[in-house]
Amino acid sequence: MRLSHHAPRPASMLFILLAFVCIPASAHDLIFQSGFQTVADAPGSDAEAARFLTMATFGPTREEISRLRGIGYAQWISQQLAMPTTLERPTIEALDAGVKNPGQSDRTALWFKIAITAPDQLRQRTAWALSQIMVVSDQGNKLKQDPVALAEYYDVLARDAFGYYDDTGMYHVGTYRNLLTDVTYSPAMGKMLTYVHNDKGDPSMQVSPDENYAREVLQLFSIGLIERNLDFSPVLDNGNTIPTYDQDVVTGNAHVFTGLGYDPQYSNGFYSYPTNGQAWTIADYRPMFCYETHHDEIPKSVLDGQIIDNPAPNCASDFTQLLGIIANHPNVAPFISRQLIQRFTSSNPTPAYIQRVATVFVNSGGDLGAVISAILTDPEAAYAAPALPAPFVFGKPREPLLKLTALWRYYNAAAHNGMYRVNGVATNYGQAPLDSHSVFNFYSPDYQPPGEMASAGLYAPEFQIESESSLVATANDLNARIKAFVGADGVGDGTVAVDLSSLFALSSNPTALVDQINHDLMYGSMGSAMRDTLIQLAGLIPFSTAAPQPRVLGVLQVVLASPAFSIQK
Repeated sequence: MRLSHHAPRPASMLFILLAFVCIPASAHDLIFQSGFQTVADAPGSDAEAARFLTMATFGPTREEISRLRGIGYAQWISQQLAMPTTLERPTIEALDAGVKNPGQSDRTALWFKIAITAPDQLRQRTAWALSQIMVVSDQGNKLKQDPVALAEYYDVLARDAFGYYDDTGMYHVGTYRNLLTDVTYSPAMGKMLTYVHNDKGDPSMQVSPDENYAREVLQLFSIGLIERNLDFSPVLDNGNTIPTYDQDVVTGNAHVFTGLGYDPQYSNGFYSYPTNGQAWTIADYRPMFCYETHHDEIPKSVLDGQIIDNPAPNCASDFTQLLGIIANHPNVAPFISRQLIQRFTSSNPTPAYIQRVATVFVNSGGDLGAVISAILTDPEAAYAAPALPAPFVFGKPREPLLKLTALWRYYNAAAHNGMYRVNGVATNYGQAPLDSHSVFNFYSPDYQPPGEMASAGLYAPEFQIESESSLVATANDLNARIKAFVGADGVGDGTVAVDLSSLFALSSNPTALVDQINHDLMYGSMGSAMRDTLIQLAGLIPFSTAAPQPRVLGVLQVVLASPAFSIQK
């Protein structure tokens, strides 16, 4: 079934670590006032609006700052939840039609285009967050030449984030339960975790079903390894943590997750791989089909001691029961809520923050739109919120890739040919869309950088892919991106060029230039020491009216490589 575009439901590490905790309060005085506030919950400054948009989108733009200030947070979120999904798969399917060995370059270029230009920014940012929890990847041989399957998988995440109407007019609610179901039936996930063609096994031959998905759906996608309270604290039994499941549960789950193969309309049965002489067919992205003769019908002991034993063979019913059992487990709300908080706002949310969001998760039936709204509007995430009690610190490292999207979005990056091709993105940023080296994502939500942060019990997942060499690679690539400005030598139809004309116009005035960059990229958070240093630096760079570029590029290069820009607070 093709999906429509109908609107959904109505309505060195140390210097970065120091920057994480040492931005002075006075930095927030360096904001640019636009002089209007039309509704009660509207941001009071461009800085406040840009800070929120840094959390909720792939980066602020002038237009979005102005719009948010005009309509307020609640209306902005409401509008975003109601926007139709900008889809990847139809475009990739058309681009790769007839391509025998398609690679991932078209898909990656389209991902950047959507991230930079699509109006449904909150939905797309949520899909990006979910893609780091329920991970599939183009690494290795399983999906390396399946860009269409991967594009559809990303569309699943984007659609299910806030719900959607299909072509029949049926509305699909944006809940975690529905997301888990669609992920389970996804051919991309089936190949990623090796349960497509997972047969029921043969005890006489000592052949058992594949346990890969049966284990990871619990460990990574839903409940984690130990039982949690609603605030994510561990449930204890005489001081000991309690495992959420054991090997018997994994074995039982594996027997349920049998019988899935490619849609028989577009393939040749359970064991076939879809092919039309090319590298993919429609079956590569259609939800998988459950073949009853290959599904294990024995009674199956699954999570929490529950038994799945249908009186008549019913593959779909087994899946529905098990996915419902998993989705209703009390660990799901705190486990998923905490990771979503980490992706949007803070690496170290307080237990109270997690509990507030997890409570919304429970009370809304896992409505992901409600959960994301709660994350973004929580008092702990508010502009100029009081400092948290030690050891908690609000904020997070910017994901390396989101440094690039922030730059490109604010300065209207575009290529004349309409493509957003980025060479070496995974090498230079340590991450790329659907490009993790394993199902465990680019980094762990529980990663603690050795030293001060680990000693304080603080987490910083993104630092797991940051090192001296990676920071240099990212900084070098960002420097190359700013040098590809509109009007620069060598900028062709395929160059993603940034428009720096607003900065070139200010280059004769170092103070105005630095303050504008502070406004554009750091939502007024630049500390006074950094500001003074940059103004001095700008004044030392030769300037002429005929050649304003070196001064602007010099200041931008330092800002984009700075610890302060690397931290989202």
